[in-house]
Amino acid sequence: MNEVDLNQVRPGNLKPATSYTSNSLHDAVKLRIGDEGIAAIAPQTLPEFFGAVCSKYAKSPALVFETPDGWTTLSYEEYERKVRQSALMLLHVGLEPRTSIGILAFNCPEWFYAELGAIHAGGILAGIYPSNSAEAVHHVLETSEATVCVVDDDKQMAKLRAIKERLPRLKSVIQLHGPYDSFVGNEPGYYRWSDLEQLQLEASYGSELDARVRSVHANECAMLIFTSGTVGMPKAVMLSHDAVIFDAKTIAQSFENVEEGHESLVTYLPLNHIAAQVFDIFLAMAYGGCVYFADRNALKGTLTRTFAKARPTRMFGVPRIFEKFQEQLLAAEANSKPYARLLLGKARATVRQYHLSRIAGNQISLYGELKYWLASRITRSIKQALGLAYCKTFIIGGAPVTDELKHYFLSLDIPLCDVYGMSETGGGITLHTQIKNLSSSGRPVEGFEVKINAPDSNGQGELCVRGRSNFMGYLNEPLKTSETIKEDGWLHSGDLGYLDPLGNVIISGRLKELIITAGGENIPPVHIEELIKRELPCVSNALLVGDHRKYLTVLLTLKTDTDAHTGLPLDDLRPDAVEWLQSLNLHYTRLSELLGLAAPLKLPSSDDDIKATSLQINPNPKLMQAIEEGIKSANRHAISNAQKVQKFALLPHDFSIPTGELGPTLKVRRNIVLAKYAEVIERLYK
Repeated sequence: MNEVDLNQVRPGNLKPATSYTSNSLHDAVKLRIGDEGIAAIAPQTLPEFFGAVCSKYAKSPALVFETPDGWTTLSYEEYERKVRQSALMLLHVGLEPRTSIGILAFNCPEWFYAELGAIHAGGILAGIYPSNSAEAVHHVLETSEATVCVVDDDKQMAKLRAIKERLPRLKSVIQLHGPYDSFVGNEPGYYRWSDLEQLQLEASYGSELDARVRSVHANECAMLIFTSGTVGMPKAVMLSHDAVIFDAKTIAQSFENVEEGHESLVTYLPLNHIAAQVFDIFLAMAYGGCVYFADRNALKGTLTRTFAKARPTRMFGVPRIFEKFQEQLLAAEANSKPYARLLLGKARATVRQYHLSRIAGNQISLYGELKYWLASRITRSIKQALGLAYCKTFIIGGAPVTDELKHYFLSLDIPLCDVYGMSETGGGITLHTQIKNLSSSGRPVEGFEVKINAPDSNGQGELCVRGRSNFMGYLNEPLKTSETIKEDGWLHSGDLGYLDPLGNVIISGRLKELIITAGGENIPPVHIEELIKRELPCVSNALLVGDHRKYLTVLLTLKTDTDAHTGLPLDDLRPDAVEWLQSLNLHYTRLSELLGLAAPLKLPSSDDDIKATSLQINPNPKLMQAIEEGIKSANRHAISNAQKVQKFALLPHDFSIPTGELGPTLKVRRNIVLAKYAEVIERLYK
């Protein structure tokens, strides 16, 4: 790939710094600039990076979004004008240098304008999950020293209205979209974005904005990523301008067959998450790509509609996104005609075997290539149905990925490329684009080092990372910063893993999630949970229990449909669960009937309801016997007797974000589940 030649632009002035870490928005850090390769590129500020990109790709499409009048396309030069106007608007409403702008909204063009406008004006981004409570929003705005907050609609504005008096530094709240309450645009400190856009602000604030842009330094904090912790309020991860740009460039360099100015992608994952920041905003810029905006129902079923419009050439998704695709495709396949199912099954098997042979390094005959070509013509219709027929790279990350999911998408000619990274590493540090195996996240991309700290006899230990995009520190948290990143630059990830003989990173769990049994054995839960799910296709979530206990148990949820509007789990069993039950001669389509609940599934509205409903379950005996057999089968692969599961409990509904068991990035919140179902767990140990 030809890297965007940004080194000809004046490098961002570096602010004097004495340390590689910081806990203040007003301090800068030293940068670990290498001697050669990408690690040696000159540091830049985000305004410099953005300006160079907009100059190089001025006429290329940058953003595409839907309005009531249809789809609108902005070129990079128009994008640059929007960002400047947004920066002027933020000066007008009182954004102070080295303070943050909170953004509480679903992905939209204004998100991009507000973020980049604030950074040009010397501010710092502090994105907020739209699902956050008012108290969680207060925590972000107070911690980040916010002077301005941008909100999506009247529902988000209501959260700010309830907490604004407790935020003395917060000068202004700007609402992007209607409906509007009467005070918005009329009371001091409350604005409509559309009203501000109409103001002529260049004469009043242009010189001040230019001065602020010049005062920005590449080694200062550009954004705060609030980690979604399971205990207490999240910490604010500080990322410098240089860190964000460096990670975007290194990931961009890892892609193959890049057509600068002609790449496209879709933004739909939360923009306050590091993955969406790097992939949707800055990685797209690195090769002059075009970003399409999905609508707010993207995760409830409309994403493929946007894919069909955008024809993305690169895609990033968390595992749950691909699992949802799989569920939809399996349901459609189950309802197709027998001949069509047979033909597709044979085609998928051929495509899957072709990819597995390539991964294994086997030479493929001309006949094998021909078989693959013919089979891929059939599976291509599936990719077209998903809107992904033109996609060259499918990236998956953010949570553990099962082998079953990887094999399924291989059979559709959609090889899933693992990425590993975290907020503290500034984004991805491995990217498995040239897939050599299905068990790892690939080797570190250029510019990053990894090592295993204190490995055990099997070479497994804590993964440590060193690279230029490592975070500056946790805002106002010097002790936690020193626990995570050391003076020598090594960041202790908290992830358990090991390196294979080729240097590929294999993640096996989290140190904090490590279960230490009463007998003192350390057990990473993810491996055992995946073994159980592999044996039991009806299971959606398996959560291992056993910390300081005499034996292991597991909590299980069964696969059900999800309400497309609320995200709540429904009573209807998913087709693959129904099919598995039918193999047991059980003909159920509703979870409540299968679990012997007295009435159709009603989601618990309180902790007392949760306890009562969980303890009233009376599952079908055949189901219980089949699950027991599946767990016994999984136990045969256990490394030791201590790693065998002895008992299990079924829960009354699947996990979801609204019911609290899943976080915004669809990871299971283990501590929440353990607390919610404490009484169920105690019964397993009687």
